[in-house]
Amino acid sequence: MNEGGFKIMKKFALFMTGAMLAMSMAACSPTQKETAPAGAAEASTGGAEDKVPDPTTEVLEIASIYVPDEERTGLIQNMDGVSVLDAESLVAKLVEYGVLPEGCQVLSYEATGEAENAAAGPGEAADVSVAESAVIDLSDIPDGDSIDTQLITAAIGNTITENLGVRSLTIEENGSVFADGVTFQNEYETLITE
Repeated sequence: MNEGGFKIMKKFALFMTGAMLAMSMAACSPTQKETAPAGAAEASTGGAEDKVPDPTTEVLEIASIYVPDEERTGLIQNMDGVSVLDAESLVAKLVEYGVLPEGCQVLSYEATGEAENAAAGPGEAADVSVAESAVIDLSDIPDGDSIDTQLITAAIGNTITENLGVRSLTIEENGSVFADGVTFQNEYETLITE
């Protein structure tokens, strides 16, 4: 092969290598998303402007709300936001989740005696002070069989004791004791074993 033919072959080889490289890069590049038709809502850009918090958004406290499971054997823990972490907000969430009936309200809530490092609920720091006991008086607690009563008591008890830091809770309905000495149930997922 003469020198001119060698140069042509070399150029051809470089051209082919470049073409193959361009094709492989095109195959690896992300595909374009289909654009929405005119008039459709704009999608999030994923840019920095989407990540800037809205200063007018309400800051919520995270609360654990316990509800009976569908099998009626225990409780399910739900994490939800409340504007103020107090008895009224927690009871409103229990109403929202269907544990307590519509219109149920907190007639009174009183916590007494403080102790260090209580075992009121999981995840508490060692230096948190909690109430020794509390009494919550509700306007309406649903009637049911003994399993329903156990699950409702545990749902109210776990929700209040964990979120408000209480060791022992008395639950009243219109001033009458519904349940006394209610504590946080660690094994809440399997309360009913009958």
